[in-house]
Amino acid sequence: MGALSGMTGFARESGSHEAISWSWEVRSVNGKSLDIRLRLPSDLSDLDGPIRKRAAKDFSRGNMQISLNLQRGDGGKAYRINEALLDKLEKKGATDLAVLMTVPGVVEEVPNNLSEDDQKSLNIKLLESFDNLCTKLKSARGDEGKALEPILLDNVSEIERHVETASNLAAVLPATLKENLTGKLTALLGDNLPEERLVQEASLLAMKADVREELDRLRAHCVQARKLIDQGSPIGRKLEFLAQEFNRETNTICSKSADIELTQTGLALKSVIEQFREQAANVE
Repeated sequence: MGALSGMTGFARESGSHEAISWSWEVRSVNGKSLDIRLRLPSDLSDLDGPIRKRAAKDFSRGNMQISLNLQRGDGGKAYRINEALLDKLEKKGATDLAVLMTVPGVVEEVPNNLSEDDQKSLNIKLLESFDNLCTKLKSARGDEGKALEPILLDNVSEIERHVETASNLAAVLPATLKENLTGKLTALLGDNLPEERLVQEASLLAMKADVREELDRLRAHCVQARKLIDQGSPIGRKLEFLAQEFNRETNTICSKSADIELTQTGLALKSVIEQFREQAANVE
């Protein structure tokens, strides 16, 4: 048996390496597919691909906002002169170097002054820390999944109850139709009704109003829904598709219905199916 996972969650993970410390944050909400918005320091843009790849291993749906805040110690900072800007200002007549140094952009902070080996080591630590972040987010989304499971199963049980009610109504429908037809024709024509003709007309009406196939398909969809929920995430898209199929069959039942009670049961079914669809939209 698998576990359901939702798509809403928040997680934070901190770490440090040498004189550098950092903090990861991720926020996740519902989404049709996996959409990752990533904010990294400019000098760590090469981590973009590995981070997206690692997130896609753990998550299949949801809109995720991931950010990394990096703080460097004194040994991790360096500055440089923007020679091109300085030359441009001097050509315009600026000569006071002390004043020039205060012009925004003349003195730039170098993203980092790490050696290539130190940068590789930092990247490894950051990715390890990101893995921990994903673990925490999975736990948070798993908590939502635990809350969703009994709600979805209750929805399926209620659908099954309405299907059985509809099935019982459909079983007596031919007799009900004949009785109603007899009453209407008697009112118009009196008691001289040819029984054979009456049976034929009632049979035609019953065939048009026959919903047994739709009810059978609804039962099969309920079985499939329980199997999917038992299987665990990622099943969100499949559950949403199943909700569409539930609705399709119920719409057909309502359109065929020649009985007020069956119509009311169909409308009750539609209400529960909408609840099922809304909850399925929260499932990964």
